[in-house]
Order: sequence, then structure tokens, then C-alpha cells
Amino acid sequence: MNKLLVITILFLHIFSLSAKEKLVKCGGTYPYTYSENISHAEAKAKAVENAIIMALADKFGTTVTAQSLMEITNESSRFDHASRLQVKGQLVRHINIPQISAPIFADNLFTVNVTVEFYAKAIEYAPTEFVVHTLRNGVDDKYDSSVFNADDKFYMSFASPKSGYVAVFFEDRDNVYCMLPYVYEDDKPFYAEKDKRYLFFDVPENTYHISCGIEPEINYIHVVFSPKEFINGDVVREMNCRKFRKWLETRQSYDEELQVQSIMIKVNPLVE
Repeated sequence: MNKLLVITILFLHIFSLSAKEKLVKCGGTYPYTYSENISHAEAKAKAVENAIIMALADKFGTTVTAQSLMEITNESSRFDHASRLQVKGQLVRHINIPQISAPIFADNLFTVNVTVEFYAKAIEYAPTEFVVHTLRNGVDDKYDSSVFNADDKFYMSFASPKSGYVAVFFEDRDNVYCMLPYVYEDDKPFYAEKDKRYLFFDVPENTYHISCGIEPEINYIHVVFSPKEFINGDVVREMNCRKFRKWLETRQSYDEELQVQSIMIKVNPLVE
């Protein structure tokens, strides 16, 4: 193979990679406001993250998922609603280092302006095809519920028209916990056969009782599925919400078939 042919093949390979990624230039200046309770160092990190998200949203748009819960008792009724925003793009590399202005203090709040400029690529999220039921104090689907009381038992059923791998995460106000793969399985991915119903968390080593403080809480169950393995012994059993989003975003960028469903559940405290 002569040198000219080698150079041509390399050029075509690089061109195909660039075409596949379709990098887009993003950027802008975005304000970020924070309270005195947050350190300036932490605020700067959050301000840059916020600016990147806003720039991605401006260029690629967003997907908003919403869920509402209606709780009716003999005494009253209550309506809860929550929505989550997911940007349809991902940062690939910075063009310039983010620039952060000096903080301005007004009305007991600080505000900084952050300027970002970077290359990004679009992300297309796979539609959810599997079926999930969050079950309260029972293992049949008739116990499906999005409202739990403290100390209730939690189960989950799962079925998919495709065979593949499943992971389940629980998110509270501050952190995200990996529930599946089970702890004793050494972080091996759980393989689910197609068209088969699975019941999770009905095993002695991995049973869960819902807990709650003195106030009602809104939590989330995140179910992740793909025909491809996306866990390779690298599960972090507990992480903050920001790290979990990064973990999930990384896998979505490499796996176009990765499906994610987030289920909002409300937890009421025990009534004495």
C-alpha cells in the first residue's frame, strides 16, 4: 500500500468521524444568582455548569418530562406536579476557558455572569419501550402506586419487548443510590429476557422499606435499559445528583439505544 493511499484512507476515516459527530459551536453569556449560604468556589462551578446547560438548550432545545400525582383522602385532596428538563446536546470540548465576572451583591444575593464557548453534538434520546410498575406492599401489578407511606415495602416489576440489560436507581433530595444490579452481584449487569415479567427487590438481601422525614417528600425511581451492556463493574452505589446525570449522559452519548424512564413517587411521613 503506497503512502498516497494510506493518507487518503486516513483522511476519509477522519472525515467520517467528523461527519458522524456533527460538532456545533455553542456559546453565550448567562447570569447565575446564588445566596450567601453557598461558597464563591462552589457557586463558580455551578455557574459554569448552568451556562453550559443554557447554551446547549439554546442551540439544541430541550425535552421536558412531567408527571402529576393526585392524592385523595377522606379529609382532603392534594395535587403534586413535577417536571424535569433534559437538553438534547452534549459538550464535546471547550473553545475558550469559561470566563466568570466578579460577583455583584444586591438584595442579599450574589450574581455572576459566565461566558462560555464550546463545541457540542446533538443527542437523540431513545423512546421508552419497556413497562415498569412501582409496587406498594405487594408483588402483583395491581399494587402499582406512585404514593407511598413511610415504612411501606417497595417492589418493582419490569417487562421489555427486547432482551437487554437493566439498572435501577433511587433519587432523594440530595443523592442517587443504585438499587439494581443487586449489591451482592458484584456490579454485574442484570440481563432481562424479552417478553418476560421480572419482579425486583423481593429477595432477602435486597428488600426495601420506604423512609421519610417529618415532611412529605418527592423522590424518583430511574430505570435504565439497553440491549447493550452499559455497566461493566463500574457502578457507584451512591453519588450526588450531578454525578449521576453525568454518568447517565456519558452512556447516552455512546449508546443510541439506551432508554431511560424516571418515575416520580411521593412519600408521606408516618402518622402517629
